[in-house]
Amino acid sequence: MSNVFIFSGEKGVGKSTYLQEIFLRKQNVCGILQPRIKGIKYLVDVISGEKRKLELENQTEEEKVVTIGNYIFSSEALLWAQQILVDALQSPNRLIIIDEIGPLELRSSGLEPVLTEIISEAIAEEKKLILVVRPTLIDLIIAKYNLSSTVVIHHGEIFPSDLIHKLT
Repeated sequence: MSNVFIFSGEKGVGKSTYLQEIFLRKQNVCGILQPRIKGIKYLVDVISGEKRKLELENQTEEEKVVTIGNYIFSSEALLWAQQILVDALQSPNRLIIIDEIGPLELRSSGLEPVLTEIISEAIAEEKKLILVVRPTLIDLIIAKYNLSSTVVIHHGEIFPSDLIHKLT
Protein backbone atom coordinates (compact mmCIF):
# COMPACT_ATOMS: atom_id res chain seq x y z
CA MET A 1 0.00 0.00 0.00
CA SER A 2 1.22 3.48 -0.84
CA ASN A 3 2.02 5.88 1.99
CA VAL A 4 1.11 8.95 -0.08
CA PHE A 5 -2.47 9.89 -0.91
CA ILE A 6 -3.58 12.89 -2.93
CA PHE A 7 -7.07 14.07 -2.03
CA SER A 8 -8.32 16.12 -4.93
CA GLY A 9 -11.30 18.26 -5.79
CA GLU A 10 -12.21 21.59 -7.30
CA LYS A 11 -12.08 24.83 -5.32
CA GLY A 12 -14.88 25.20 -2.81
CA VAL A 13 -16.28 21.64 -2.89
CA GLY A 14 -15.49 20.96 0.77
CA LYS A 15 -12.21 19.03 0.73
CA SER A 16 -10.93 20.62 3.94
CA THR A 17 -14.27 20.29 5.70
CA TYR A 18 -14.46 16.62 4.77
CA LEU A 19 -10.95 15.97 6.10
CA GLN A 20 -11.74 17.93 9.29
CA GLU A 21 -14.75 15.74 9.93
CA ILE A 22 -12.67 12.58 9.61
CA PHE A 23 -9.28 13.50 11.06
CA LEU A 24 -9.33 16.67 13.23
CA ARG A 25 -8.00 15.91 16.74
CA LYS A 26 -7.68 12.17 16.08
CA GLN A 27 -4.84 10.21 17.58
CA ASN A 28 -1.79 9.66 15.36
CA VAL A 29 -2.81 12.48 12.99
CA CYS A 30 -1.15 15.88 12.56
CA GLY A 31 -0.63 18.56 9.95
CA ILE A 32 -2.63 21.49 8.59
CA LEU A 33 -6.00 22.10 7.00
CA GLN A 34 -7.18 25.16 5.05
CA PRO A 35 -10.94 25.50 5.49
CA ARG A 36 -12.95 28.54 4.49
CA ILE A 37 -14.71 30.15 7.42
CA LYS A 38 -17.29 32.76 6.43
CA GLY A 39 -15.66 32.95 3.01
CA ILE A 40 -12.10 33.51 4.31
CA LYS A 41 -9.36 30.86 4.13
CA TYR A 42 -7.78 29.86 7.45
CA LEU A 43 -5.00 27.49 8.46
CA VAL A 44 -5.93 24.97 11.15
CA ASP A 45 -3.55 22.85 13.22
CA VAL A 46 -4.96 19.29 13.02
CA ILE A 47 -3.76 18.41 16.54
CA SER A 48 -4.99 21.42 18.52
CA GLY A 49 -7.65 22.88 16.26
CA GLU A 50 -5.92 26.27 16.61
CA LYS A 51 -6.47 28.46 13.57
CA ARG A 52 -4.83 31.44 11.92
CA LYS A 53 -6.26 33.66 9.23
CA LEU A 54 -4.43 32.94 5.99
CA GLU A 55 -6.34 34.98 3.44
CA LEU A 56 -6.32 38.76 3.83
CA GLU A 57 -8.82 41.16 2.30
CA ASN A 58 -6.10 43.77 1.72
CA GLN A 59 -2.51 44.47 2.65
CA THR A 60 -1.47 46.95 5.29
CA GLU A 61 2.02 48.39 5.33
CA GLU A 62 2.96 46.41 8.46
CA GLU A 63 2.00 42.99 7.10
CA LYS A 64 4.28 40.79 5.05
CA VAL A 65 2.24 38.97 2.45
CA VAL A 66 2.44 36.52 -0.42
CA THR A 67 0.21 37.22 -3.40
CA ILE A 68 -1.01 35.10 -6.27
CA GLY A 69 -3.59 36.47 -8.66
CA ASN A 70 -6.17 38.37 -6.64
CA TYR A 71 -5.33 36.49 -3.42
CA ILE A 72 -3.31 37.98 -0.58
CA PHE A 73 -1.95 35.53 2.01
CA SER A 74 -0.36 36.26 5.38
CA SER A 75 3.34 35.38 5.42
CA GLU A 76 3.13 35.05 9.20
CA ALA A 77 0.37 32.43 8.93
CA LEU A 78 2.38 30.51 6.31
CA LEU A 79 5.44 30.50 8.61
CA TRP A 80 3.21 29.20 11.43
CA ALA A 81 1.98 26.40 9.13
CA GLN A 82 5.55 25.54 8.14
CA GLN A 83 6.45 25.16 11.83
CA ILE A 84 3.43 22.89 12.38
CA LEU A 85 4.69 20.69 9.54
CA VAL A 86 8.23 20.60 10.97
CA ASP A 87 6.76 19.60 14.34
CA ALA A 88 4.56 17.01 12.62
CA LEU A 89 7.56 15.33 11.08
CA GLN A 90 9.28 15.14 14.45
CA SER A 91 6.18 13.77 16.21
CA PRO A 92 5.36 10.08 16.60
CA ASN A 93 2.14 10.60 14.62
CA ARG A 94 1.80 8.28 11.65
CA LEU A 95 -0.34 10.47 9.38
CA ILE A 96 0.47 14.00 8.22
CA ILE A 97 -2.17 16.02 6.36
CA ILE A 98 -0.99 18.89 4.18
CA ASP A 99 -3.84 21.03 2.87
CA GLU A 100 -3.37 22.53 0.28
CA ILE A 101 -0.47 22.25 -2.15
CA GLY A 102 -1.00 24.54 -5.11
CA PRO A 103 0.34 27.26 -7.37
CA LEU A 104 2.32 28.99 -4.60
CA GLU A 105 4.25 25.82 -3.81
CA LEU A 106 4.84 25.15 -7.51
CA ARG A 107 6.47 28.62 -7.59
CA SER A 108 8.58 27.67 -4.52
CA SER A 109 6.57 29.97 -2.26
CA GLY A 110 3.76 29.40 0.26
CA LEU A 111 4.75 26.35 2.34
CA GLU A 112 8.10 26.05 0.58
CA PRO A 113 10.96 25.40 1.12
CA VAL A 114 9.83 23.40 4.16
CA LEU A 115 7.28 21.38 2.18
CA THR A 116 9.83 19.63 -0.04
CA GLU A 117 11.82 18.58 3.02
CA ILE A 118 8.72 17.41 4.90
CA ILE A 119 7.46 15.27 2.02
CA SER A 120 10.81 13.58 1.33
CA GLU A 121 11.57 12.95 5.03
CA ALA A 122 8.04 11.69 5.77
CA ILE A 123 8.33 9.22 2.88
CA ALA A 124 11.77 8.09 4.07
CA GLU A 125 10.40 7.57 7.59
CA GLU A 126 7.40 5.67 6.17
CA LYS A 127 4.88 8.11 7.57
CA LYS A 128 1.61 8.37 5.71
CA LEU A 129 0.72 11.60 3.90
CA ILE A 130 -2.54 13.05 2.67
CA LEU A 131 -1.82 15.90 0.29
CA VAL A 132 -4.71 18.09 -0.85
CA VAL A 133 -4.31 19.14 -4.49
CA ARG A 134 -6.65 20.55 -7.14
CA PRO A 135 -7.27 18.21 -10.10
CA THR A 136 -5.47 20.38 -12.65
CA LEU A 137 -2.28 20.34 -10.56
CA ILE A 138 -2.03 16.63 -9.69
CA ASP A 139 0.51 15.74 -12.40
CA LEU A 140 2.64 18.81 -11.67
CA ILE A 141 2.69 18.06 -7.92
CA ILE A 142 3.52 14.39 -8.51
CA ALA A 143 6.42 15.42 -10.76
CA LYS A 144 7.73 18.22 -8.50
CA TYR A 145 7.80 16.04 -5.37
CA ASN A 146 8.70 12.76 -7.12
CA LEU A 147 5.57 10.98 -5.87
CA SER A 148 5.64 7.99 -8.18
CA SER A 149 3.44 5.56 -6.20
CA THR A 150 0.72 7.96 -5.11
CA VAL A 151 -2.93 6.98 -4.69
CA VAL A 152 -5.37 9.69 -5.86
CA ILE A 153 -8.75 9.96 -4.15
CA HIS A 154 -11.19 12.43 -5.67
CA HIS A 155 -13.63 14.46 -3.60
CA GLY A 156 -16.93 12.64 -3.66
CA GLU A 157 -15.22 9.29 -3.31
CA ILE A 158 -15.49 8.23 0.29
CA PHE A 159 -12.36 7.33 2.20
CA PRO A 160 -13.01 3.66 2.91
CA SER A 161 -13.25 2.96 6.66
CA ASP A 162 -10.52 0.31 6.41
CA LEU A 163 -8.22 2.90 4.80
CA ILE A 164 -8.99 5.44 7.54
CA HIS A 165 -8.17 2.76 10.12
CA LYS A 166 -4.85 1.97 8.36
CA LEU A 167 -3.98 5.66 8.12
CA THR A 168 -4.56 6.39 11.80
